[in-house]
Amino acid sequence: MTSQARYAFVPLAGRLGALLVALFLLLPLAALAQPADPASARAKVDSIRGELTQIETVLNNPAASEAELQRQRLRLQPLLEQIRILADEQAPRFEQAKTRLDQLGPKPDAKAPPETADVAREREAREKGFSEADELLKLARATVLQAEQLQTSISDLRRERFAKMLFAPGPSPLSPETWTATVTTLPSDLRASHLVFGDWLSVFSDALLSPRGVIVLLGFIGAIGLYVARARYLPRLSGRLAASETDSGVHCLYSALVRLIARAAPPALASWLIYAAFNTAGLLPPRIQPVILAIVYGLALFAFVQALADALFAPGEPQRRLVSVMESTARTVVWMAGWLAIVMGVGKVLEAWLQAIAAGLTLSIIVRSVVASFFALTLVVGLYRLRDNDEIEQEACLGPYVPVDGASLGPVRILSWVVGLAIILAVLLGYVVLATFLTEQVLWLGILAGLFVLLMQLIELGIGNLLTGDGRFALSLRAGIGLRAATLQKIAVVLTGVLKIVLIVVMIMLVLAPWGLESTDLLTSLRAAFFGFQIGGVTVSLSSIFFGALMFALGLAATRSLQGWLNEKFLPTTKLDTGLRNSITTAAGYLGYTAAVALAVSTLGFSLERLTLVASALSVGIGFGLQSVVSNFVSGLILLWERPIRVGDQVLVGDAEGIVKRINVRSTEIETFDRSTVILPNSNLVSGVVRNRVRSDRTGRVLISISVPRTLDPTEVRSVLAEAGADHGDVLKKPPPNVLFKKIGTATLDFDLICVVGDVDQVGRVTSDLNYVIHKRLAELEKPAAAAELTVKGLEGIEQSLGSIATAVAGERKAPPRSAAGKVKASRSRAANDAVMEDAEEAVPAKNGSAPDAGKDEAGGKDDNKE
Repeated sequence: MTSQARYAFVPLAGRLGALLVALFLLLPLAALAQPADPASARAKVDSIRGELTQIETVLNNPAASEAELQRQRLRLQPLLEQIRILADEQAPRFEQAKTRLDQLGPKPDAKAPPETADVAREREAREKGFSEADELLKLARATVLQAEQLQTSISDLRRERFAKMLFAPGPSPLSPETWTATVTTLPSDLRASHLVFGDWLSVFSDALLSPRGVIVLLGFIGAIGLYVARARYLPRLSGRLAASETDSGVHCLYSALVRLIARAAPPALASWLIYAAFNTAGLLPPRIQPVILAIVYGLALFAFVQALADALFAPGEPQRRLVSVMESTARTVVWMAGWLAIVMGVGKVLEAWLQAIAAGLTLSIIVRSVVASFFALTLVVGLYRLRDNDEIEQEACLGPYVPVDGASLGPVRILSWVVGLAIILAVLLGYVVLATFLTEQVLWLGILAGLFVLLMQLIELGIGNLLTGDGRFALSLRAGIGLRAATLQKIAVVLTGVLKIVLIVVMIMLVLAPWGLESTDLLTSLRAAFFGFQIGGVTVSLSSIFFGALMFALGLAATRSLQGWLNEKFLPTTKLDTGLRNSITTAAGYLGYTAAVALAVSTLGFSLERLTLVASALSVGIGFGLQSVVSNFVSGLILLWERPIRVGDQVLVGDAEGIVKRINVRSTEIETFDRSTVILPNSNLVSGVVRNRVRSDRTGRVLISISVPRTLDPTEVRSVLAEAGADHGDVLKKPPPNVLFKKIGTATLDFDLICVVGDVDQVGRVTSDLNYVIHKRLAELEKPAAAAELTVKGLEGIEQSLGSIATAVAGERKAPPRSAAGKVKASRSRAANDAVMEDAEEAVPAKNGSAPDAGKDEAGGKDDNKE
């Protein structure tokens, strides 16, 4: 195909796809446009009612078998679906007939003038159509109710018979009469076995020499080849997985799945090949076929159980173990699972053999009792081997917790002990059917538990690794579709949760299925849960909930798109202010959300009348419990309609002042000047006191208050302030800047400069600019101050003393030697001089600045001077 042809094919494919979509959407409309024929609808209802009567007759027969009840249940299910569809189709026809009749109004009374002939004929025709539609709708709804009651009766009857059969007592295997009757009928049973299986073996040996033997031989060769391939390649696969094994849970899960398939598939396929070869060659007569089929199922069951236990517990390979148990526990569980499967498979083969030879009742009871006893003994032995080791438990208590033998399987072990003892007790008391059923349920629940653990880990690890890992699929989603890693992670979490819920529901239904709770129609139950059931005239289903949620999501997406288009495309082209734009966008959002809710509710099947009833019932609760929420919602509508506060306004509410950023349904967001957000309920803004600085206009007021020394000339200060305001470009000229001389203080003069700017957002910047300019000009007006000098008074006496001391010292150096009296006088004079010098040394620090000491030294100096 050339490039031109390819490009021509793309629009053609697009047009074909659009045409198919249009046809798909128009088909339901066309079906609705063609009203159903009332006569044919009545005939269908009558036919369904006749079949329901036949089913009811069969149910009233006490001799009806389980198979007959099952056939009637399968026959009833499509009839119930058909009558529901008919009832749904007749409801709009009834409403239409009622509307047409109401258009004519009430019939005039006897005193009023009679209607014209045309009106009377029209009224009669419409009344007839209304009565037919009403009768047909009531009949259809009554038939739906009858079918639902029959369905419930069949289920109750099947469960009742199942319970009677399960808990019906029979001959005990310990009774001598049972063994006597078995010994009596044993020779005839052996002859029947010889006849049935001897004839089949002779036919089989003769067939081996014929062309049919080639088919059987090919089947055996294929089965042997599968077993040989399993024995040869499974160790290699295990070694390869072990060599590349890491500690990641994803790799362990991958290894478990591979081993499960590799160990279970070849034996099951080999058994099926042998069965298919026998069946194709015509070597399976009706009596032998159940026995061979039981052998095939037994081999497949053993292989699957063994592979599942090995995949979960991995004996000998703790690094790939999915269940946290010790090595001895893992080996015991795998051993027990294998032997339980063997006992169950042998029991099914023996039951098929007894059915083929039409063995006596006592022999069947003994065989089932022996199989159930062996099963219970195997279970008890396995549980006994799982007992806790005292030494390991005591050692684990000394340090960090270590799971001891069987510790993590404690609840399962207790339940298994109870079931094992119950099986033995049921066998001894003669409840062989109950014992056989319990053995089947033990193995069935074990298989379900293993699959649940495996699938749960597959969902938990597989989905997350698939969508959020580094694989090709995740990279393709990121690169090709453009999904972000965070979005993929959210999708993985939601998808994982949904799949887990689905898995839990399915597992619960599978657990309850063998107990008679719709055990054979699991798909029917799932379909009924998905497509809905009736509650008070409203169909509740997973599909309706899903489509309702889908409609709501589409409505929200459309509303968000409309708001984005209004906010980013259309409203910016208008001259509307920011607050009015926000009001329009928010009102559009309210309308869109309301429409989305109405669309989702209509998809669920609720009418406006039911919604009105629900709203009236909830009005009391809304009035008391949701009073504040409703008050805030109504207050938000008032804010959007009256617009006393708009987005972008600068408001002051209590201690919070800032810019209004968003008006929501319940609250309003205000961003303060320190970049924090204050969330106020809408009712506070409507009923409280709010200062809106830009309610009328957005002009702002700049106020600068200063204090200057009294030495400055007030006229010069006034001129400086006025010139600073007038010279700024953002200050409005009308009104011009104004300077107020506010106060004459003791040492300062107080002035206010008042300016008006065009936008309140400019107040802070203009104030800062004016402060810089005013500070600079006032600094130029002030005279420079002289240098400060420090003068200390009161030290004249100390200076005179120091001068006399210096003169005396100079005179002593020039004087001649003296007499003894002179020496004594000189020593006294020297002592006096030393005292004066001490006083002088104490006065020196006072001269350096200590005021109290200076006063003391000054007094001391005066006293010395007097001396």
